[in-house]
Amino acid sequence: MADEPPSAPLPDWDWHMRAARLHIREGRPAAALEALEACGRLRPGHVPTQIAHASALLRCNQPGSALEQFERILSIEPCNAAAHHGAGLALHACGDRAGALDALRRAVSLKPDAWESWQSIADITPDEAERSGAVQAAARGLVALCERKAPSLNMLRQAVRALVCAGRGTAALDLLRSWSDCPEDHSFAQSLMAGVYYSIGQFEAAARHQALALPEAPGQPPAVRPAFAPARALATLVKLVSIFEGGGLQPFLAAGTLLGFIRQGGPLAHDRDIDIGLMRANTDAAGPVDLIRAHPDLILSRSARPGDRYVGLTVDGIATDVFIFDLHPNGFVCGFSDLPGDIQWRHQPFGLRQVRFGEHVFRIPDPPAPYLAECYGPDWQVPDRGFASALSAPGLYQTDPHAVAYLALSRARKCLLAGDGTKAHALLRQCPQAGLAPSLAGKLAGYPATYPARQPGEPIR
Repeated sequence: MADEPPSAPLPDWDWHMRAARLHIREGRPAAALEALEACGRLRPGHVPTQIAHASALLRCNQPGSALEQFERILSIEPCNAAAHHGAGLALHACGDRAGALDALRRAVSLKPDAWESWQSIADITPDEAERSGAVQAAARGLVALCERKAPSLNMLRQAVRALVCAGRGTAALDLLRSWSDCPEDHSFAQSLMAGVYYSIGQFEAAARHQALALPEAPGQPPAVRPAFAPARALATLVKLVSIFEGGGLQPFLAAGTLLGFIRQGGPLAHDRDIDIGLMRANTDAAGPVDLIRAHPDLILSRSARPGDRYVGLTVDGIATDVFIFDLHPNGFVCGFSDLPGDIQWRHQPFGLRQVRFGEHVFRIPDPPAPYLAECYGPDWQVPDRGFASALSAPGLYQTDPHAVAYLALSRARKCLLAGDGTKAHALLRQCPQAGLAPSLAGKLAGYPATYPARQPGEPIR
């Protein structure tokens, strides 16, 4: 009998672990779970593998099974900070916020620079003092990691964002400058720098760096573009309105959400978020930041602070903008921040009235037409998917043109990276020219009139 050729060696633990990490990065938790089960068979009793497997169970929306596995690990290694962190996440997914916080606090007591655990505490604690302290601790932990060794692009981004959320924009700039030669992606580093400058109100520098970050051509379009789901957006809107009303506030439909309901009775199919307005309370009643922080189903942005005039959050996968309207001698103003020159709008005085849209009743500005004209111009009833209220609204008020340019460039960059040159062109076309630094105005004027769509397989320049 002839000798059979030797078979190829079976994949080892390292191979399966690399595969699992790739699946997780690319959003395939079920495939990652399968690879990690193979890792477990190759290294039975290996705690890091067991932690990774339990984490994959959590990503597969199996928090109960994940919690059981984390608890088994802790019965063997009670001082394992990573297992306490995982148990905290699983407990929170099971609806036990108090238990989750206890587990996460144990994790940071065992490992004080465990920045992910600090960030999770900040995300779910109802206590503002603890949240603020956790945001600061996460920033310190990430900076310490970057000081120990050259950070990866992802670690650098995490550290910069953590510092910005902690109100330490200058430290974020220092960190970026200290690693200016590190990132292999120049565009990425410039965009990070631009975002930090914007966060501290240095809008000209923000726009200048964001211009340097703009790709020369559209990237490869994704195989499947994430679509805005109007039905899910409506459910999220109803949920948030109920939460705010339960806290004594009077939420109303604003901006693009109001536009959709007035035009067609519901959220616009091509929208990207929902917009809710709130009048600034003149009492000691809890504001939206306090209500969001206290609610067990909502996660407050780590940069948010009580009294903010804008809150951005994601609820059930739907991005949400909450704008606080302040009284002004000529009506109301609302905007992104209190930084002088940041994006803000001024509106004529309006009241609120309740209107039924199908099965639901919402408050809207009364009358709605002047408000919508201030947001979208006199032709607000004519669909224009390229129009951006933050860039071109007639109601923009005391806004630095560099802040507008930064926002246009930032959004255009995202569109180009996603392969949408048409939308990028529409955004760049709305960049102001008057009031810009001459060098920036010249650069903006030099951009191509259109970004040709890339063909499948065409290399990115």
